Amino acid sequence: MRRSLRSFREMLRVNRGSLLIFEIVYRIFTAFVLIEAASHGVEFALKQSGFSYLTAGNTLRFFVLPATLLVMAGFLLLCLFLANLEICVLYTMFQAGVVKERVSALKFLLFGIKNLTELFRRGNIRVIFLNVVYYLLTEGWILYRLVYHIRPLNYILDGLSKSRFAQSILWILLAGMVCVAILYLFVPAVSTLFDLSFRDSKDKSRVLVRKRGLPAAAFLVGVNLFSWLLYLAGQFVFKVLAAFLVALLADKTIELALALTISRGIDIAVLVVVSVISCCLNTGVLTFLLYRYEDEKYVQEIPPYRYSFPAGVRKTVTVLLGVSLTVCGILYTYDRIRSGAITAARGAISESKITSHRGNSYEAPENTLPAIEGAIDSLSDYVEIDVQETKDDVVVVFHDASLKRITGTKGGLWEYTYGDLLLMDFGGWFSEEFAGTQIPTLAEALAACRGRIGMNIELKADHYSDTLVEETLRLIEEYGMEEQVVISSTSYRYLKEVKEVNPDMETGYILTAAFGTYFEDENIDFFSIRSGFVTGKLVDSAHAFGKKVHAWTVNTRGELNRMKRLQVDNIITDRPVLARETLYLEEDTENLLEFIKLALKMEK
Repeated sequence: MRRSLRSFREMLRVNRGSLLIFEIVYRIFTAFVLIEAASHGVEFALKQSGFSYLTAGNTLRFFVLPATLLVMAGFLLLCLFLANLEICVLYTMFQAGVVKERVSALKFLLFGIKNLTELFRRGNIRVIFLNVVYYLLTEGWILYRLVYHIRPLNYILDGLSKSRFAQSILWILLAGMVCVAILYLFVPAVSTLFDLSFRDSKDKSRVLVRKRGLPAAAFLVGVNLFSWLLYLAGQFVFKVLAAFLVALLADKTIELALALTISRGIDIAVLVVVSVISCCLNTGVLTFLLYRYEDEKYVQEIPPYRYSFPAGVRKTVTVLLGVSLTVCGILYTYDRIRSGAITAARGAISESKITSHRGNSYEAPENTLPAIEGAIDSLSDYVEIDVQETKDDVVVVFHDASLKRITGTKGGLWEYTYGDLLLMDFGGWFSEEFAGTQIPTLAEALAACRGRIGMNIELKADHYSDTLVEETLRLIEEYGMEEQVVISSTSYRYLKEVKEVNPDMETGYILTAAFGTYFEDENIDFFSIRSGFVTGKLVDSAHAFGKKVHAWTVNTRGELNRMKRLQVDNIITDRPVLARETLYLEEDTENLLEFIKLALKMEK
């Protein structure tokens, strides 16, 4: 056994440089391709189906619509191609490792493309699906963990995990895949590397399994157990490091919220790295065992990788790779710049969001630039601001109808020009630290938020402005923030006007309490409701029609936990840090942070 492990390590070491280069470049490339394909595919399916958002109540219905099925079929075909190309390249790399021949990453890619083409040419399409079965068996737990970070899919997984029928189906499928994997254990490797038909590959695999099936299974179980332990170790090490840095460097007011947020990112990053290692190890094990159990003649028949592809072929593949990466990078960057955040399709499936009410009004004067900066610093997903027009039609950020509470000045905001307002103090009422703070314009607020945080712009309903909707939309378009901004109002007329000008703009109807049925109204994308009136039935009803629910103004841990249980889509709060701590609470991360803080104090 020890000798086998040593031989296996030697095979892996031969082309580890090429393997590392290939995996880094290929995974970046596939990430770009799949993110863009999924993003625009979901966006297309949503538009075709008439859904605004995917929620726990409508996801299953969305998945059976024709447009969705078409997109899913195309996406699965793309995944099949990319995954099988990677596997073919890895088989080729490890085959070269068997005879200790060093080959460049580009040449391996060329041989991988050649081998994948040969599979299609010989009609070995079933091998492609066998690769999928192996992938699900070895990396299914990784996919499960990754999917669990996506809402509402995590809710569906929770529901399925509690269903005995779903569990029975899952165990039956798992047992079936295990049987298929055992019966056809070496078929993909034999078919890819020996240029044999599927029938001949199956016969050879059965002979090998009969002779050495038990040690081969033990070897595969061992490397997958190693992958699982590596995941746990990676999580622990990086979470400890992150908690240490947060405790040492972060502002004390946000350290737990920051640690919880980083913890989620660490989980995803470690899963991606372990996925690469697991794929390489499993492919490497099958290649190693195949040649270890086979006759010496098959090792001697390994094709010489010193074969040089025509210069034209190498140049064409290099150019295509460069162009593909550049195009994907441009598209991805364009989406980011155009929206200032993530495209609407990516936002269709998301975690619960946290919105800072009037900026971080717990730490700075409401609706001011310091409050907006505070919302960004407090890790909020959105900042909510209120806008009105001055006497000279400048859109400014301000909540009240009267200036009395904030500035001590009598009269309504619409009675003063923007120049008049600049002479007033909009921060002194909060504390001396903010004395002299000026009223911000919507343009200044947009500039401060662009590319940094989402915005919920509430159009204040009054009888003095006829151009508020038009001017607000003009400014949003001027700053290119259509997909970074949502618009809300207590005025249904305003929301209707917004949709008439820009049907793609996300709009929300603000209600103190929800009475009547608005869920089918095409002018409303989400409902912003006082948290005390939010019920499970209301959330389920809104979700069933593809509408989101925003709850306001949620400032206590008990009410935050209730909104979390009810699965509201957005929590509007004066205390965004507390909200993030409550929503993302993970006991192990919290305990780890407290332990490290205690250790740091003891050192001092």
